[in-house]
Amino acid sequence: MGCYLNLKEKAYDLIKHKIMNIDFKPGDYLEEKKLSELLDVSRTPIREALARLESEIWITSLPRKGMFVTQVDENMLNSIFQARKNFEPIILKMAFSNLSEIKLKIFKKRFEVYNSLSQEERDKLDNDLHLYFLNSVDNVFVKSMMNTTFEHLIRVRKISFDKRSMERIYTSNDEHIHIIDLILEGKKEEAIKAFEEHIENSYIYYLGLLF
Repeated sequence: MGCYLNLKEKAYDLIKHKIMNIDFKPGDYLEEKKLSELLDVSRTPIREALARLESEIWITSLPRKGMFVTQVDENMLNSIFQARKNFEPIILKMAFSNLSEIKLKIFKKRFEVYNSLSQEERDKLDNDLHLYFLNSVDNVFVKSMMNTTFEHLIRVRKISFDKRSMERIYTSNDEHIHIIDLILEGKKEEAIKAFEEHIENSYIYYLGLLF
């Protein structure tokens, strides 16, 4: 039983990784037989992994056609950022008293050399800060919901990788430092407001970039 569960988890992780990193592109057809051969996993755990991925909106099932990687369209982007705009400021509010001054200062130092980093390193740093806020919340349901949202955001970033605006990259960096400074100063409401504006600015940026 344990071996089968491991195979199912392996199939799920590998397929999701390939979708997130655009090895499987939006709209790609996912055939069970080919996935089985590619991942060296039997078709039953592949089938169950696909069902789980469909529930998390990574793939979509079309009647009489099969399974396809979901498109990153305006509706998808709206859904991702609607979740972020509504929940991330609340997450920061919930996490505020749990945030470590030492860790925040380390993040600030990393953002101060942001412009010298590669784009992959910038994306990771950005994601790390948002995940730090999330993981500082003592609520497993909030974490579960938003982890999936952040994973979908990683795919958005990968798709837009070659279209990035340096102006927005620098502005986003300044916004992160400003938010960290406000938290370090104990200015909770101002930090939450700045965080809301940062997410809204990111939404407008990606909307214009991708569509």
